[in-house]
Amino acid sequence: MKNKIRELVFTALMTALVFVGSGIGFRTPSVTGGGYVHMGTAFLFFAAFMFGKKPAAFAGGVGMGLFDLVSGYYTAWAPFTFIISLLMGLTAAAIAYSPDKALSPAKCTLAFIAATIIKVLGYYITEVILYNNFISPIASIPGNIVQMAAGALVGSLLAFALKRNKAFVH
Repeated sequence: MKNKIRELVFTALMTALVFVGSGIGFRTPSVTGGGYVHMGTAFLFFAAFMFGKKPAAFAGGVGMGLFDLVSGYYTAWAPFTFIISLLMGLTAAAIAYSPDKALSPAKCTLAFIAATIIKVLGYYITEVILYNNFISPIASIPGNIVQMAAGALVGSLLAFALKRNKAFVH
């Protein structure tokens, strides 16, 4: 029971951090209106590396999806963001999370690559659907990669620092 409560608390905390972190960022220029580099991605990677698949998937999907829903600017993106971010968190955690071991830089890098592929393909398909255009969404790919790299760097640095503190390990 204690572990279930702890997982619920960490999941709720990470979901709130992803949601709030998604509002801390800047737009990148793009033909289709621009990408958005934000701290929510860093907290998604942090959740994946520290707490595993369920918390990372839930925090990513609900936190970022809810942010898009209430943003007023990205509302149409919310259902797509929910699915894409859920898959990113699930995949990153499946690759890099280990409850009892130190984080592996190699696994974190693989997690970043896999999650980035999901993001780039997911948002390319989303833009094709929303804008009915196969060409212009290509312009968003560099911004998506920058967002993922920044998020993975910050999220992994936080996780590496806190995973060393044995009292904090999930």
